[in-house]
Amino acid sequence: MGVSQIPWEDIRMDERLSLRISQRKNNEESVGCELHWHEELELYYVRTGGVSLLSEGQQAWLQPGDVGFVNWCQPHRGNKFLNGTCHYIIQINPSLLARETVLLPDSSERVDLLSLFAFRGRRFPQVFSNRIELTSLLDKSIEEAEQSHFCSEPVLKALALEIAAYLLRESKPGPRRDFVKRDATARKHIQEILAYLSSHYTQPESVTLRALSHHFGLSTSYLCRLFKQQTNLTLTHYISELRCAKAASLLQDGNSLQDVAMATGFQDYNYFSRIFKKIMGTPPSTYCGNPPAQSASGSNPEIWPHVR
Repeated sequence: MGVSQIPWEDIRMDERLSLRISQRKNNEESVGCELHWHEELELYYVRTGGVSLLSEGQQAWLQPGDVGFVNWCQPHRGNKFLNGTCHYIIQINPSLLARETVLLPDSSERVDLLSLFAFRGRRFPQVFSNRIELTSLLDKSIEEAEQSHFCSEPVLKALALEIAAYLLRESKPGPRRDFVKRDATARKHIQEILAYLSSHYTQPESVTLRALSHHFGLSTSYLCRLFKQQTNLTLTHYISELRCAKAASLLQDGNSLQDVAMATGFQDYNYFSRIFKKIMGTPPSTYCGNPPAQSASGSNPEIWPHVR
C-alpha cells in the first residue's frame, strides 16, 4: 500500500445487526489506526482518559464524556491516547439507514436516512460535549449489547435509529433545493468513484475529469452533475479534501512540510499551504508534531480548536 492511499475498511456488518460496539483500552504508548474510511457511521465515546481524533478537517482531543462523530465515507483516524484511556467505538449499519425513510419537510417526497448523512450539504459537529441525551443513548446501547438478551436485536435497532435522528437534528442542512435523492444506481456510482479517488487522488493525470469519465464509462457532464448532486461538492474540492486530510495525518506522524506536500500530490509548497488553509481552516504547521498531552496536574487535555 502506497503512502498516498487512504484505505477503505470493509467492515461487512451482519445485516441483522444495527450497531457494532467494541471497547478499547489504550495508554500513551498505544499505536492508533492509520487514516482510513468506511461506510458505517462511527462514534468515539470516551469514558476515561483522552483520544486524539482527526476527522472532517478537524483535530480534537476527546475528553471523558465526549463523543466524536465520523460520517459516511469520511477519512479519519484516532492516533493518540492518554494513559488509562477507555473508549467505545460504536458503528451504525449503513444498510439500516438505507432502508429507513423520512418525509422531507414541505414535501411529499420520502428519502432514506443514509442519503441525508451522505449528502455533504449537511454539516455535523465533530465533537459532542456535555450531550446527556446522546450519551444516555450510547450507555443504553452498550448495556444492551453486553447483556446480549434474545430481544436485544429490536432494542438495538430502535437505539440506532434514535442515535441517527439525534445526529440529524444536530446537523446544519444546506438549502432544500440542493438536495437530490440518491437512488441505488447513483449510490453505486458514488461508492465506486469515492473508492477510486481514495487510491488515485495524488496522481493528477488519473483524476482529471476526462480520465475519470473514461475510467467509469460516464460522460463528463453526467459525472460532474452526479458528483455534485450526490455530495454537494465539486470533484476538485473533494480531491483537495482528500489530499489535505492525508497531509494532516502525515504531519501528525512527524513528516516534514515539504515531503508531505509532495506525497499528497502538490508540486508547489506555497500552493499546498494555501489550499490546506482554505480546506482545513488552519495552516499545515498546526498539525506538526504531537498533540498536547495531559498536564502534570492531571487536568483535562486542551481541546484543539475546531476547524470549520
